[in-house]
Amino acid sequence: MIKQVDTHTRVDFPLEIENFLSPEDCNLLIKYYKKSPSNEHIEKSDSFWYNRTVSCKYLTSKEVRRIVESLHYRIIGETCGYYNEKYLYPDFSNIVYWGSNTMEMGLHCDNTYMYDSELEHRTAQRDYSAVLCLNEDYEGGYTIFPEHDKKYSGNTGRLIVFPSGRSHPHGVTKVTSGSRYIFSMWMTKDVNHLFYTNIKQL
Repeated sequence: MIKQVDTHTRVDFPLEIENFLSPEDCNLLIKYYKKSPSNEHIEKSDSFWYNRTVSCKYLTSKEVRRIVESLHYRIIGETCGYYNEKYLYPDFSNIVYWGSNTMEMGLHCDNTYMYDSELEHRTAQRDYSAVLCLNEDYEGGYTIFPEHDKKYSGNTGRLIVFPSGRSHPHGVTKVTSGSRYIFSMWMTKDVNHLFYTNIKQL
């Protein structure tokens, strides 16, 4: 297992791009989530994520696969340009649902533990994280970066990208009304963790 520790302090603000995905394609991803079986990679013991995610590993729609693979390429391109990286690979992506009044996520990092970087982290290979808002007809559900004094509300098609390590702890506030849908993606420099999509055989 890779152990990744930030050795320097990064002060970069998250990359923010409005209208990164069209409302029509955002809606297609939401519809795909609603009709797809979830939890293919989530254990029932993981009560926080169970019954809330659809992995993009095995896609049953060619149209959705086109959207997702295009997102992988485009997000990596924007991330490399903004953060001056030579290359990145997709590590994982999924579509996630956040319901009202029941879910929030405290401050955390995606590749290390905030207060003990020596602990082995199960996704230590991740270098960058991305959140793409698929809808905005809800209240609450802010993506927050307290150390950067940034707070992002829902805005259909908005992309937010940030380093996965200790320099950018983030969280999600509780959705108080409606339903929040996002496309999440993580990127890595380790080709051994290359993620791919495939049309699932029915």
